[in-house]
Amino acid sequence: MIYTITLNPAVDVSLHVREGLLPGSINQSYAERTDPGGKGINVSKTLKVLGQDSVICIGICGEDGDRLLRMLDAIGAEVISVRYPTGNTRTNIKITGENGVTTDINGNGPQYDRDAVDELKNLIRSKIVSGDTVVISGRPPLGSPTDIYAELIRSFKEVEGVKVILDASDEYLREALEEKPYAVKPTCEELCIDNDAESAKYEASDLVLRGITRCLISMGVVGAVFASRDMEATYTRALDVKANCTTGCGDAMTAGLAYASETGMSSEDSFRLCMALAGAEAETEGTNPPTKERVMELFNSAPISGQ
Repeated sequence: MIYTITLNPAVDVSLHVREGLLPGSINQSYAERTDPGGKGINVSKTLKVLGQDSVICIGICGEDGDRLLRMLDAIGAEVISVRYPTGNTRTNIKITGENGVTTDINGNGPQYDRDAVDELKNLIRSKIVSGDTVVISGRPPLGSPTDIYAELIRSFKEVEGVKVILDASDEYLREALEEKPYAVKPTCEELCIDNDAESAKYEASDLVLRGITRCLISMGVVGAVFASRDMEATYTRALDVKANCTTGCGDAMTAGLAYASETGMSSEDSFRLCMALAGAEAETEGTNPPTKERVMELFNSAPISGQ
């Protein structure tokens, strides 16, 4: 089973405007949608498209937290949730122009609460068994200690055979890397390196040498680099698709890593799946996942090379 952890989930509101966002003006949307959001939730939605079950693990609070639970119930998601004592679950607004450029305005959400996070950790610990995969992704609540993800990884790795996948940034990423999660999916910006293939290949190789089994560095429209213990660092360009909204492409890649972990895919096929998922996600609206048919179409045509 795959468990996705989102400590600071959101209600995602996606708006489409014809000319792109015009600051200081009235911007009229011509289409909008509301989705359950947060990086781990996006991972679970993508996994469902692939036919893979997962458990969504979240911390919520306030009226918008209740709204988020209702939205997850409506899509048939299995959920483990805890409540933060104060605050309100955040709302994220995504504004996309017809040129495919998206502007994100993310809410803050609640303050960190140690008791709630420990409760969620213990609930997950009581369920995971050897062979399970745990995905930790996104920014934690305001005021979280910098080792919050490192502590979670240590705890879950105490269960023999459990694989942990991390998608985080800043000090949360840096401290968690010391605990050697099974796989990571940072961006060049999050690693504080140049957004080019050679820099990413060097960094991915170094992370594998430091104990990471699989490393996928996403580079946006430039492409991505993948490295693992059985595959040298390899760069490939982003797939040539018509982008409607790039929000969620990184989460789709993380879902690919989780699916590959759970099903035993080879490194090359894992990389190919991640690229196909990102390309298919870019074609969708909001954080709505792509169809499995489109993912497999791109998977079968995705080149994995530095061309």
